[in-house]
Amino acid sequence: MADGEELRKAARIALTDCLAVKEGERVLIITNLGGDVFEICQEIFRQAAELKAAPVMVVQQDKDNFTMADPAVLEAIRGEPEVIITVCRGRVGKDPYGMRIGYVGRDGEKYSHLYDKVLDGDRRSRSFWSPNCTREIFERGVPIDYALLRRNAKALKERIDSGSTVRVTSPAGTDVRFSIVGRQGRYDDGDFTQPGKGGNLPTGEVYVSPANGTAEGLIVFDGTVDLDTHAEMPDVPVRVRFEKGYAAEIAGGETARKLDSLLERSAAMARDQGKKDEERNARHLGELGIGLNPNAKMSCNTLEDEKVGGTVHFAIGMNLEHDAHALIHLDCLVLRPDVYVDDELVIKEGRPLV
Repeated sequence: MADGEELRKAARIALTDCLAVKEGERVLIITNLGGDVFEICQEIFRQAAELKAAPVMVVQQDKDNFTMADPAVLEAIRGEPEVIITVCRGRVGKDPYGMRIGYVGRDGEKYSHLYDKVLDGDRRSRSFWSPNCTREIFERGVPIDYALLRRNAKALKERIDSGSTVRVTSPAGTDVRFSIVGRQGRYDDGDFTQPGKGGNLPTGEVYVSPANGTAEGLIVFDGTVDLDTHAEMPDVPVRVRFEKGYAAEIAGGETARKLDSLLERSAAMARDQGKKDEERNARHLGELGIGLNPNAKMSCNTLEDEKVGGTVHFAIGMNLEHDAHALIHLDCLVLRPDVYVDDELVIKEGRPLV
């Protein structure tokens, strides 16, 4: 393709196939200055303008899981634009008011970030977020067969919804079991066309939050390990033993040491703020996700790696049900897993059987 054509194609697909952006709609784009994230957002801005929407781009300094969002970013979100897009190096940043006091959405739930309140609680906006995305990943992972992905994701979610327990094993030694009673499967399938809908681009995963306090067994991370500001292939597989839902022991090499230190840093930050739940849940098993994107490749970028077919990932920290709050959410990969729902094999060596 001509120079820039692949990025233009991916940006247009994101706005049309995934978000269904309409003429006159306000499109808020949040990013950082320079590099791939800025290039991606510039093209999204141009394509939104061509669609006769009303794009606005807000640029802030880089943020991570431990820094606060710029007040201008929070004010822009407070305006409840129809569409919110975030493509940042790292994170959008914490919301200080949300962390201290919290927001109550129209659904009656409490949220620690205005972004979550507007999207999930009030269902005013629709959104996608692409933390640490590169131009190559965006160009490769966004243009896919969304109809096929959505069929596969729906079938897998329905099987999860019908079950009560999940067990995951792998050749590297993973053998963990947890309850999903009271939980429902969710999926990122790129359909963010209705208010309240949102997810990653590139997309392509089915995920569920384990019932709190139920995970028992060993997870061996032999794929990439999320270390907040970057991900890395472990020098030796990271072995995490869970007891009553929490990481009781982390063993391995240097990558294991880094992960353990990061979890302790998150717990210490919560402790300093007097947040007992967030301190305890720094080591909580918050998510099981199953990768389904056919174009995704292992790139030491969590955004893409967690979508890779043939893998599952587990998140340590915050869950997605808003009943296990933490200051961190780290997605780490297991290769060639078998996944059982109520002892029925539904994923064999990472490939769905449903």
